[in-house]
Amino acid sequence: MSKGMRADQLLPSPRRRGLLRAVVAGSAVAASVLLPTTVAAADEPTGGTVVGELVQAWAEAAPGDHEERGEHGDDGLTSWVRTAEGDTIAVPSSDVEGVPSGATVQVTTDGDGSAGAAPEGSDVEVLELPAAPVLTRTAGVSNRVTVALVAPGGVAGDATPVQRLVDVVDGPVAQFWAEQSDGAIQVGVTAAAPGWVTTAASCASPSVLWDEVAAKVGFVPGPGNHLLLYVSPAAPGCAYALAEVGAGPGSGGRMYVRDVGTSVIAHELGHNFGLGHSSGRQCDAAVESDSCRTVSYRDYYDVMGVSWAQLGSLTAPQAARLGVLPPAARQLVSTADAPVTVTLAPVSGRSGTRAVRLTDAEGAEYWLEYRPAAGRDAWLGTSTNLYGLDAGVLLRRSGGLPDTSVLLDGTPTGSAGWDADRQAALPTGTAVPVSGGDFTVVVDSAGPDWAVVTVTPVGGPAAATAPVPSPVDAASPPAVLPGSDAPAVAQESTPRLPVLSAQAALAAPLLDPASDAGVPTGVVVVLAAALLGGATVLVVRVLRRGAFSR
Repeated sequence: MSKGMRADQLLPSPRRRGLLRAVVAGSAVAASVLLPTTVAAADEPTGGTVVGELVQAWAEAAPGDHEERGEHGDDGLTSWVRTAEGDTIAVPSSDVEGVPSGATVQVTTDGDGSAGAAPEGSDVEVLELPAAPVLTRTAGVSNRVTVALVAPGGVAGDATPVQRLVDVVDGPVAQFWAEQSDGAIQVGVTAAAPGWVTTAASCASPSVLWDEVAAKVGFVPGPGNHLLLYVSPAAPGCAYALAEVGAGPGSGGRMYVRDVGTSVIAHELGHNFGLGHSSGRQCDAAVESDSCRTVSYRDYYDVMGVSWAQLGSLTAPQAARLGVLPPAARQLVSTADAPVTVTLAPVSGRSGTRAVRLTDAEGAEYWLEYRPAAGRDAWLGTSTNLYGLDAGVLLRRSGGLPDTSVLLDGTPTGSAGWDADRQAALPTGTAVPVSGGDFTVVVDSAGPDWAVVTVTPVGGPAAATAPVPSPVDAASPPAVLPGSDAPAVAQESTPRLPVLSAQAALAAPLLDPASDAGVPTGVVVVLAAALLGGATVLVVRVLRRGAFSR
């Protein structure tokens, strides 16, 4: 049976050349990105060595198109390095896999990077990891948004007024993020271009497009500063939406959309904040097995899934990644713990235990949350629930980008019924194995604003009868697409890592290159591990002396 994502799956793949020295963290800092398909610059360096900031992107799928998109692939990922002078050079995404966006890197290549074509065989060295800027407020706003209507390449604009864009950002988008962050994230428009901005750049070069618009409207990139473009639907070659992925809510970033919808704008801001997609994983007549598919965007509950009319609460793994799920709101369970019974409050509320995190023997994290038709998720009990989604206890798994939250199907069907099956809540009274049996989860009972769940770790002490806590006081306030049908590849188990203090791990010296003799290239050498803010931090060295394919 396949297991959950292991700590080693967060490590860089050995598919690139050159020497990579990095600390790879299983947290929001270890982010990738989501945006375009081609990157070019007006004045790109022509080979040699450049130093700059790593930026990456995937093209977003439009509603209705996601069902043809399937799983994310390397062909949809674009990576480039932006120098201090504003020049950009494309790099193969496989050469920077596992390197967080915003990292300062040195790239050496024989290619010329022209026309946005990624040169072959880039040598990449990480010089500095990105820091997640602290949110700071100016006039009550922590995330300042400059908006503009843009006609790339001189195409015609449409009838959309800029005020409509302002109203959506200042209204439902700002309300959503303030609610989900308990007021920490305060989004607001601080500047708006009065009319359509015509550019020479097209969507084929999103970085150049953003730069040109920024110069014309006076936008200055920086922590907490966001540039949002509404791109004319008449512009050819544009994705449905694009957004840089930051290291945290205070990073700032640039994005464009082709739809003035609350969900898509909130989604792209989520990427600026460091979040990946909320996707779905379906297995053949099992919650987890060796015959599964992971389907991009297929979590209709969450803003980081497909963009549609409803805007549900952030999933527990996304909220934890963003740093807005307080320790008091989550119960932590490992394989060494005794069985525990937890009363879950609604994930849409702001009090009580809203999530249970299960950490398996290999470091993979699973999350349980209770999502009734209440609060922001009240639409689950109305006719606006167009996909017939379940209210109930949901099981998700944390992952690396592009899918940082993956919904597992708690009532699985055979593979022939996957496309029509959007019901995922765990059944009541049924023992559900998690992570190949590392845990057994039973939903004991549920009410309008509570659910009682029992978790039994396989490696914990002998089971003892645990009293069932009293349900949360009912009067208290609430505290797409078909992917590849290829079977999942079973992963080998990973030895447990030495655990050090965070300071000791981060100070651990890297191996001297002279010690490489006789070590196969592509081997990942783990020097140390530490727990830092609830995330496993690995100090690693990847030996990369040749080109590889996985």
